[in-house]
Amino acid sequence: MVSEKFLCKNGKELKIATIGPKEAEQFLKFMKQVTGETHFMSRYEDEVNLSDKSIEAERKRQKILFEDERQTMISIFDEDRIIGNIAIRTQGKSRKTDHRCAMGLGILKEYHGYGLGTLLMERGLDFAKEAGYQCVELGVLADNVAARSLYKKMGFEESGCLPGAFHLDDGRWIDEISMYKKI
Repeated sequence: MVSEKFLCKNGKELKIATIGPKEAEQFLKFMKQVTGETHFMSRYEDEVNLSDKSIEAERKRQKILFEDERQTMISIFDEDRIIGNIAIRTQGKSRKTDHRCAMGLGILKEYHGYGLGTLLMERGLDFAKEAGYQCVELGVLADNVAARSLYKKMGFEESGCLPGAFHLDDGRWIDEISMYKKI
């Protein structure tokens, strides 16, 4: 795991590092918390399982990512706790699509406003460029104003809208905005 320490805007020392199978349980705990804090994630908190079987499945999934030089997960840690994560995954392995990757970002609510999203996006984009991708894609819920603003600040453009892509338990339907950035 490649890692480095840095000072957050609030003065706290944090660590940013690539993660792999060893961090599977920590990652699932992070996902459980972040999905419980917002409807902006693709799952609900109760859909993130912390059973031994689920942790083992996550280890296997992360092993595949970790061993693929064109895919990664980069996390920010507060001591041993993951507080933010960005994933870069290939969109295809054929010559027609191997120039594209998808990006997904999440940060715990208590750490919003400290520039961690920008830092993770910068690291994710650097990784994507070094991995040889030419186009980075992501999806964001239409009502996620802060994320859309961050992505636009990072040079992403909106490319379309899937109406009603997310159906929430409270009955709301929310559109998903597709965004991309050429690198």
